[in-house]
Amino acid sequence: MNRRKVLQGLGAVGLSTAFVGLGQAKTKGSEEIPTSTQFWTYNNSDLSVAELIYESGDAGYDTVEPYYIDDESAVATALEETGLQFSSAHVGLGDLQENFKETIQTYSKFGADALIHPYEGDEAWNSEEAVIDWAETVNEMADRVAAEGMEFGYHNHAHEFKKFGDRFGYDIFAEHVNDNVHLQLDVGWVLVGGADPVAVLNRHSDQIKSLHMKDMKVSDDENDFVEIGEGDVNMEAVANVAREAADIDYLIYEYDGAPNPLKSLNYGAEYLETWNGPRHRNWNGK
Repeated sequence: MNRRKVLQGLGAVGLSTAFVGLGQAKTKGSEEIPTSTQFWTYNNSDLSVAELIYESGDAGYDTVEPYYIDDESAVATALEETGLQFSSAHVGLGDLQENFKETIQTYSKFGADALIHPYEGDEAWNSEEAVIDWAETVNEMADRVAAEGMEFGYHNHAHEFKKFGDRFGYDIFAEHVNDNVHLQLDVGWVLVGGADPVAVLNRHSDQIKSLHMKDMKVSDDENDFVEIGEGDVNMEAVANVAREAADIDYLIYEYDGAPNPLKSLNYGAEYLETWNGPRHRNWNGK
């Protein structure tokens, strides 16, 4: 399911509200952007995938984004009882190459729009030629996945923003991937890489389908993961572009290894939902 299908289920409404302190960001086409959360945020917790789905439903997320599945039956039950589905899932290229049909079937039944390759190492980004080769590899898998009714995509870290001349490797990659490739922009890692997340989103607004809303404190000495709104990412500007200029399917909250996972889970939902008006819940649980 894509954003428009999700919105049909949510009963989408036009919005004029803004996040307090974030200016008057208006959503493109007066549509809400469904929220999600990447479960890597909660890797310091002892909660199962199903338990995280229940917690996400209670917090008010519209969808969730896992990076593995531990118990398919429990996950299916949790999704049914909460009314949630997978926005997307982090699935490595190798997993698809080794178990293509099984992987597609599993994530399709949980409603995932896209399978996102979460990380590709430095070798793919150490020259312009290597970047183009990696783009072609992504294109090949995207075509296979598209034939099954889903998207294949890529999630960036910082090393994609190494420069070749006056161009970032990420820009070269975006230029060479096909239209059916789902670019998932992690705004925190973009900043760590030395680029402006807002500028990158503007340049590739027709290709970027989802945003990892991750905040970071960036300095010459070290880079630290922090709670959304407490770092150096200009979330106001990201929100404005996401809602006015881009065509974003999901805003995905992520805080790598959150020290207080459940507190962050709820805070992230509240933060993102203020951009999208009143909370929509399909579950009358806890």
